[in-house]
Amino acid sequence: MSYVKSKAAVQQPVSLSWQQGCKSIAHSRFWFLLLLSMGTVSNVVYTCTVPLVGFGAIAGATLTRRRALLVILSMWFVNQLLGFTVRQYPWTLSTFAWGPVLLLGAVLATLLAFQKPALSQRGFAGYAVWLGAAFVLGFVVYQAAIGLASLGLGGIESFTLPILWSVFQGNVLWAIAIAVIHIVLVWDTLKRQ
Repeated sequence: MSYVKSKAAVQQPVSLSWQQGCKSIAHSRFWFLLLLSMGTVSNVVYTCTVPLVGFGAIAGATLTRRRALLVILSMWFVNQLLGFTVRQYPWTLSTFAWGPVLLLGAVLATLLAFQKPALSQRGFAGYAVWLGAAFVLGFVVYQAAIGLASLGLGGIESFTLPILWSVFQGNVLWAIAIAVIHIVLVWDTLKRQ
């Protein structure tokens, strides 16, 4: 058997087991509830720039579609609830209109991550590449939705590189932290099998 064939024979079971571990976590109640609770905490930490893309990318790539969308919808709802009560967002038509825009962008980012191309099913490396790509593409889609809406709702002046970079950094930190937790859970699941 050549090196290439033996390497392929070894990698196939590893990628299959990684895929099985991911599937097991995707259907676990623990991971779903952990993302829900972390999403709620993120709303307390961030006032306006809740990390919907970071959570959407990881939730979309690691949960069933229904659960991923439920995580994002819940995060968005808590954000809006806190915003219009505790944080006293102004009760104006423009402020209310921004809520659905943020939700639309977050849902699109989540659905994009949920696509899970064949690459993401090929073991840890493919998984990691897809998480990174899904996050970056999701961020672009999310900001595009906000940018388009700002043409009608106002606020295009907020699209400066320092502001976008700050929002990106907050989202990427949450995404990395959540991804690390997910990886640990998958590896732990694989160890127990």
